[in-house]
Amino acid sequence: MVKNILNSALNNFQAFLVTWVVIIIVNQLFIFGACFAPYCLLAALPHTCVIAVLLNYFLNAEESNKQLNSSKIDSNSDFKYTQVDNHREDNEFEETEIPFCPKCGSKMALRTAKNGAHAGNKFWGCSKYPKCKGLLNI
Repeated sequence: MVKNILNSALNNFQAFLVTWVVIIIVNQLFIFGACFAPYCLLAALPHTCVIAVLLNYFLNAEESNKQLNSSKIDSNSDFKYTQVDNHREDNEFEETEIPFCPKCGSKMALRTAKNGAHAGNKFWGCSKYPKCKGLLNI
């Protein structure tokens, strides 16, 4: 991160210097009470330099991100993308819409008859069973 910030200052050196000079002038006027003596300027150099570097980095971050993204796209242009084959037969999956109970209106559950003449056959039974005994034959 620190390396990226310093590289940004070096890549945009002219903008960095202009920013630094403006920050020093504003700093001397408002913080040091308009003191432009050499010792006041020397005292302001470290913190104004840090402010200028960070300001330069964040102001130019959008531009450097565009350059970085374009270089990533170019480097990935050699790769071939494959698509997963999701081919299914028409009869492999059956889409069913869950019906609502004709008696109480709640959702129905797909069930299989266990006893009687219809044993083994599927039917829609009410999810509120045994309170509601609504059913639909398939």
